[in-house]
Amino acid sequence: MRVEGWERILQNRINNAQPFDWGTNDCCMFAVSVVEAITGVDYGIAYRGYKTKRGAASRLLKAGGVEAIATNALGEPKQRKMARRGDVVSFMSGQEVSLGICNGDKIAAVSDDGLVLLPMSHALKAWSV
Repeated sequence: MRVEGWERILQNRINNAQPFDWGTNDCCMFAVSVVEAITGVDYGIAYRGYKTKRGAASRLLKAGGVEAIATNALGEPKQRKMARRGDVVSFMSGQEVSLGICNGDKIAAVSDDGLVLLPMSHALKAWSV
């Protein structure tokens, strides 16, 4: 269940997205922080504590990957065309599957330079929030 005023909270989180940082604002932690902001539920507790790419890879391997993390937290994925604002989506970032947030017709995700917006047509799967 989303909190009252979630639309404004979502937009503030997207507008104020910080650059990519392993363990605090990488693809998973960005998605987790947005979901927590708009629902009040922190699904990232079990995944925190790493600070490097290697640490992230170890956590992801144990969890089965970013899509498995999303499924474990939010339930079975749905078709990307069914995504609505605030839902978690997966997409390819180079050779890796990453997570972002649906913001209408764009995927909001973090990069080294801060926020990046990608077309929703790049989404692989979506999870309801």
